[in-house]
Amino acid sequence: MLGWNMKSLLGAIVLALAITGAPAPSQALDTTQAAGFLNDLQEQAASRLGDTSISDKEKEDLFRKLFNSNFDVPAIGRFVIGRYWRAASPEDQKSFLAVFEDAMVQRFLPLLAENSSERFQIGNVIPDSRNENMALIDSRISRAEGEPYKVSWRVREKNGDFKILDIVAEGVSMAITLRSEYGTVLKNNGGKLPPLTEALREKVSRGAFTLKQ
Repeated sequence: MLGWNMKSLLGAIVLALAITGAPAPSQALDTTQAAGFLNDLQEQAASRLGDTSISDKEKEDLFRKLFNSNFDVPAIGRFVIGRYWRAASPEDQKSFLAVFEDAMVQRFLPLLAENSSERFQIGNVIPDSRNENMALIDSRISRAEGEPYKVSWRVREKNGDFKILDIVAEGVSMAITLRSEYGTVLKNNGGKLPPLTEALREKVSRGAFTLKQ
């Protein structure tokens, strides 16, 4: 797994905001509300998905709704494709985002669904000095063995609505890592998006994106 420092992460987020055309902030993000947003997301996931009487398919459908309500999937998808995004056709963009969503749901469903409030603890909320509508929320997930699993969540607030833009697991940014990995595949295929989409679809079909804790 690639390692990235916080300076690289902040620089990448500035680039992401330029790509997605985020509006100028109107007021500073409320750190208490930001922490409450993440806590509510985790509680909803644990309560809805911890029901052993529902099927795995029902759990996936429930989580997908939570995921799309709380993650800015289109913005993340555009960022990880980078400069190749604008060259892709609308159809290819749509196909990629659909498969990208599948991959993200497969990766993060276990992270949120299998952690109760006793194991999932929210820590500091660090405002972004470059954009007052953004913050990094620290969290710790206890494990049966070893040190707690450290996960930070980069969120953006707009008109009182919070969305997750990135997850930093043990110091590694998901968005930057995927941007690097996808960029290599795109470059090797002449910047064409369909080969990457097909590769992701194949990996999703065999469960390759399940997040290991």
